[in-house]
Parts: sequence; C-alpha cells; structure tokens
Amino acid sequence: MEDQIDEQEKEEKFKEFFEKARKGVLKYLDENGRSLSMEKLHEYSLKKYFIQHQRFSQMMESFVNEKLINYDTPTQVSTITEEGKEFIK
Repeated sequence: MEDQIDEQEKEEKFKEFFEKARKGVLKYLDENGRSLSMEKLHEYSLKKYFIQHQRFSQMMESFVNEKLINYDTPTQVSTITEEGKEFIK
C-alpha cells in the first residue's frame, strides 16, 4: 500500500515538473525569435530541465497535438502559435 502511494506521489511530482518544463521550453521559444530548430529546443530542454530523448519527443508531440507550436518537418523548425503564447502567460 505504501509503495503504491509512493508511486502515485512520484507520478504526480513528475507531472508537475513536466508541465513546468513544457512552459519553460515554450517561453524559451517565444523569447528567442518564436521559431527555433528542434536541435536548439532539445539542447535547451536537456540543459535546463534534463529532459532527454523520449521525454523530449513526448513534449514536442504534446505541443503539436495541443496546437501550441507549428512544426515544419522538412526544416525541423518549431514556431510558437497564438495558443502557445496564451499557454505561457
């Protein structure tokens, strides 16, 4: 029972952290020209929030699914949307 509570607590803390990281990465994007390469965003998320490959992919997918960014596949450039700007307010 205690292990289950610990796991729930860990999961809840991670969700809070991940949400903070999502906002931080979007703020970084907004403050740095509103369009950046996937490489730059990945580098920032890794250095600032220790978000690595799989979690970074999940983060980017969530941005696209929620229409917080537009992602151009050929150039691998992400651009923050109006929805994204509202999200970080």
